Amino acid sequence: MNGTMINRLVQKDWSFQRTPIVSAFAVGFVALALLSAGGNGTFYAGSVLLITVVIGLGAQLVIATVIQERSDGTLRFVMSLPVSVNEYTAAKLLANLLMFLVPWTALGIGTTAVILTRTGIPDGMLPFALLLLGELLAGYVLMLGVALVSESMGWTVGAMVFGNLFVNGFIYYTAHVPSIAAAMPTERITWDRPVILLMLAELAVIGLILLVTWRLQSRKTDFL
Repeated sequence: MNGTMINRLVQKDWSFQRTPIVSAFAVGFVALALLSAGGNGTFYAGSVLLITVVIGLGAQLVIATVIQERSDGTLRFVMSLPVSVNEYTAAKLLANLLMFLVPWTALGIGTTAVILTRTGIPDGMLPFALLLLGELLAGYVLMLGVALVSESMGWTVGAMVFGNLFVNGFIYYTAHVPSIAAAMPTERITWDRPVILLMLAELAVIGLILLVTWRLQSRKTDFL
């Protein structure tokens, strides 16, 4: 594959999405400040804001770099360049994953620091918080895969809605896993079998979505 062309396509997406990424950092740090401020109300507000920032950033990146590129006719120009289907797919996956993972990782580190340092938040919340962040990452990858394969706003919004609804079910299920529920109100951080299995399941789902996306994209013959 043409590494130079892939790099240029990645840089193009990064250059156009700098403002949303910086905005996500800014609002995300406000969410972290609320989490660390103390009080149940501010903790709840910070948690909701943090989840909203991650989901909102994912939707912005996918729609702006994939769906709008198709609807605005930019895709026609891109595919007229000396770039193959696999190179285009690699560039889109690499650019979007990096643009999402940079703030996602920073906010994950910030969340971990808040939980471990703020008095009043049990350390036992950490595995639950990291599992939730992993689920949000999987939801983003699903939305990205659907957008790339379908090139449809409707299907992409459907994937986003499904992911958002699944977050609620995931939170309920994870919070009711006996070992996780028992550790959450305590200072004991438990990396037991259910936590590890859930994390491995998230990684497997992410890997499977990326693999299926790549395979389906590689079979395309028409992007116009």
